[in-house]
Amino acid sequence: MPSKIDIEFLRDQIIGNSYCFQTPFGKRLLTYADYTASGRSLKFIENYLIKIQAYYANTHTEDDASGRSMTRLLHLAEASIKRNLNASENCYLIPVGTGATGAIGRLQQILGVYIPPATRARLTKIVETVRVTNPTSAEVLAELETEYRFNMPVVFIGPYEHHSNDISWREGYAEVVEIDLQADGQIDLQDLETKLQSPQYQNRMKIGSFSAASNVTGIISPVYEIARILHRHDTLACFDFAASAPYVDIDMNRDEECYFDAVFISPHKFIGGPGSSGLLVVNKRVYNPDLSPTHPAGGTVRYVSAQGYDFHLDPEERERAGTPGILQVLKASLALEIKSEIGVDQIEAKEKLFTQQAVQRLEKNPNIQILGNPHAPERIGIFSIMIRHGEKYLHSRFATSLLNDLFGIQTRAGCVCAAPYGHRLLGISPEKSDQLRQVISRGIECVKPGWLRFNFHFVFSQDDFEFICNAVEFVADFGYLFLPEYNLNFASGGWLHNSIDKDDDYLNAEFGVSQALHEKLGDCFHENPLHRRQEYDHYFAVAKAQVKALMSAPIPQYGKLNDPEAEALRWFEFVEGE
Repeated sequence: MPSKIDIEFLRDQIIGNSYCFQTPFGKRLLTYADYTASGRSLKFIENYLIKIQAYYANTHTEDDASGRSMTRLLHLAEASIKRNLNASENCYLIPVGTGATGAIGRLQQILGVYIPPATRARLTKIVETVRVTNPTSAEVLAELETEYRFNMPVVFIGPYEHHSNDISWREGYAEVVEIDLQADGQIDLQDLETKLQSPQYQNRMKIGSFSAASNVTGIISPVYEIARILHRHDTLACFDFAASAPYVDIDMNRDEECYFDAVFISPHKFIGGPGSSGLLVVNKRVYNPDLSPTHPAGGTVRYVSAQGYDFHLDPEERERAGTPGILQVLKASLALEIKSEIGVDQIEAKEKLFTQQAVQRLEKNPNIQILGNPHAPERIGIFSIMIRHGEKYLHSRFATSLLNDLFGIQTRAGCVCAAPYGHRLLGISPEKSDQLRQVISRGIECVKPGWLRFNFHFVFSQDDFEFICNAVEFVADFGYLFLPEYNLNFASGGWLHNSIDKDDDYLNAEFGVSQALHEKLGDCFHENPLHRRQEYDHYFAVAKAQVKALMSAPIPQYGKLNDPEAEALRWFEFVEGE
């Protein structure tokens, strides 16, 4: 093992680097281009964590060797995470179970924004019962409603939020105000200033919660300038770093104005991070220690009797209900440390090079429509595209399936949990959105708009980059020829090759104890090395042969959806199955 980590070493350490799977066109080497959704595991990290499990114990056990050792490792890991975020002096670290989504939810609980749906329903029922049974209460209820709205927090969100940083605020005790999108794809900072100064939001708790970068277009928000503006207007500055944390610097304390009150991080999206816990890092001034913990339970208390109980004074202990995800936090710490070892400067340089090269190539293809502003000066290597075909498009899920089957490339299709932003990018009017919603509610999911997303990760070699670009261009040029080879599931919107049964699994994945018994620890990470460039060339030879055969086949008749309203909304072509 080398004494220092570099990109080439990380690439060689990826678990599944030589993994092949069966497709309708033969065996394919798995090429992963979906790092925006989740990272990949590393052999040396997994080996290390397996070794640690020899003395794994509950950190609530404090008086034996294993308990003390694990407690020490957990504290070291948490300290390392804080150092890598410049959060050691004035921030609390609160691990959560479900990535940035869980971190956002925990902050909403801390701030008093989250209302459980059952609680909301119960309170609504009580109010309505009083209103009906006691007519004289109308004036009091009206006054209470006025006070309720007057004290409601205001949450300012950006124009390209993930659903987790949008819907969850809308469902809570908050008024949500969206900031406009500029023509160049950036957040409109002047609109932010204007709305922050609006008289209707004065004397109310104000929270800013913005994506640090779009998980659709990769455009990077000017987070430190946004934080400065928010703080000048007495507004909390919170940022969702789920999409960009693996690639950019995060400084909780840049200066006296450009600091963050809270950040949400998904370490599972880091290289080496799958299986790690989510992270909420919150400025100490945001947390009110006079309130009970968000989830009172074992681990949050220092004394309990039948007559009463006292909570821990340390907020990090108060917010650690039950046994912590020890291994998950250790892995999160290691993932952030790997990023630090490589260095943000090197990561940004590599991704900028790939991004510039990709834009130059893909923009030349008339069938490829890159969503957003591909020339934004600050962006990460995320691309979302539509593939034109005639007056319509290739369905994004068809394009994803074709990239998988022909080339083994793993991408993602759909709205990628950013539908409101997608409406703007695709020019979908409110009226058309309502029509789509009605059709989809009838079980016709195939009309749901979406795009093809992939990203160019800094661990890619130049060969990997060229292969992905070539494959995307191939699908843009010739993908329509494969439409007769695939069946569309109108209900789900999924596409499968004609040779595949709906219950088939590409990877033949099975799960259970019987499968575990057949695995040997020494075999876990063994992979037969493959010459990737030769594999890539072979896949293109097969794909070109398929195109040659399909070009000589009869021209297919494109189908129509049976539902007239769905057909009017159809934006893609398909061929009726036999």
